[in-house]
Amino acid sequence: MSVNTGGFQDYVRYIYIMSLLSALSMAVSLDYVLISLWLYGEANLTILIVMPIFMFMLSMLVISSITMIRQLRGGFGSMSTRAKALMTIYILFFMAALLYFTYISVIHYVNLGLVITDYQLVGDHYLGFGLALYNAGVLTTSWQLIEDLINGKSPSLYKLFMSMFKRDSNDDDDTIVIN
Repeated sequence: MSVNTGGFQDYVRYIYIMSLLSALSMAVSLDYVLISLWLYGEANLTILIVMPIFMFMLSMLVISSITMIRQLRGGFGSMSTRAKALMTIYILFFMAALLYFTYISVIHYVNLGLVITDYQLVGDHYLGFGLALYNAGVLTTSWQLIEDLINGKSPSLYKLFMSMFKRDSNDDDDTIVIN
């Protein structure tokens, strides 16, 4: 099956980066819940439900924005002034609708109020040592991913994901074959 992608590898990279950000945001959210439980004996679990929803909505907003900008970049110059104005209004409306839908989706789940309490865990040294190790792992992983992304290195998981797609030598540069 061949698909005309228009720079598909760029989209794969965007999706990869957004999934890394989603995983890191979930790790930090879990860290927040555990630290709150360790310090106060109470933790609100709502953030563990809201964060994946928010990150999914943010990912869709980013991918949609990139797609619209890429599609308009080539043909936007040949449009009339009226068509450019109409297209700009349409894009602004679409972005506002996506932002509003993201806001409404997050607000819907924020009021769940899933609170757990266990006052025996306040200052518990086993939970504290576990948090120290967990935070060290999150920090090390975050540092390595940021360093790889800044230096342009591709982690092995990204290379494995990209190896699933190979170019068909008979097609254009923007066409790949999905195995």
